[in-house]
Amino acid sequence: MTRLTRFLILLTAAVLLLPGIALAEDRPLAVSFSGPVTLSPGQQAQAVTVANISGDVVYSITDMQKKTVVYTEQRAGVQAGERLTWPVPADIAGLDAAHPVKQIRLSFVLNGKACALDLYFSLEKGKGPGIVIEQGAWYHNNTACVFGPAFRDVKPGLTDKWYTFAPVDLTVQGRQEFEYIASSLYVIGTVCVDVNGDSVTVTYRNFYDGKGGRTETKEEFFTFFPDLDAVSQVEPEMLQDRARAFGVPLSIENDLNGDARVLLYVRNRVTYCNYVTPTRQLTRYWPNLPERKALREEMLRLMDP
Repeated sequence: MTRLTRFLILLTAAVLLLPGIALAEDRPLAVSFSGPVTLSPGQQAQAVTVANISGDVVYSITDMQKKTVVYTEQRAGVQAGERLTWPVPADIAGLDAAHPVKQIRLSFVLNGKACALDLYFSLEKGKGPGIVIEQGAWYHNNTACVFGPAFRDVKPGLTDKWYTFAPVDLTVQGRQEFEYIASSLYVIGTVCVDVNGDSVTVTYRNFYDGKGGRTETKEEFFTFFPDLDAVSQVEPEMLQDRARAFGVPLSIENDLNGDARVLLYVRNRVTYCNYVTPTRQLTRYWPNLPERKALREEMLRLMDP
């Protein structure tokens, strides 16, 4: 074995052991869409970029309303970084006030790896006949709750919904923050509990509110329960006598009967996009991550015995 051969073997082994470096065949396939973009009337094609893998690719378009594949193409010898054009579905021209949005899914298979992009076509608001294409999935009128244990897990038979609550210690002065979860799928913001002496105020904020964020609150509801025995309903329309207002201070002594260990229940309705801005995706909510399991167990220990 020559010195050069030994050097190349050692160099290859070193590269394989370096953190953060992966061979091409170990990389996931990534495809990007540089949107949002506005189509001119009659424009027939758009493009996506294959970011990181070269090879032969098969890509298709699925009409998500019809659940039908409407286009398929094979391309040989695609290079990493190459832009692939795809035809705009013909019925996009039929978008109107009654049918303002169309969703398609671009699916790609390259070297045995697969990925997909969900894109939305919508009428350009207030600007005439243009149609906007943007990345991301929209979730309409979905429920949003504060992070914590699920009612259905700790009180079986109460509900089959995913609704969660947060045990809170109101003897802790200052601000306590909790994740704000929508659809049991995404972290969309933060719920805040501010305690100042006898006063407690509950607020929430969506990520990128006032900065182009694409989350809209449709309904608000929150309340405090003294303990699980007091919870007989979880639907807001059945709890209107317990409803509290966000941002309005409550007296722990007078409004909560002096109970400093309570259950905070937030159940809003929101419409949101999982791309909270055109370039920033919301964080997925994985309830069974070890750190979230540990936090829920810690929260349960706060509850009155």
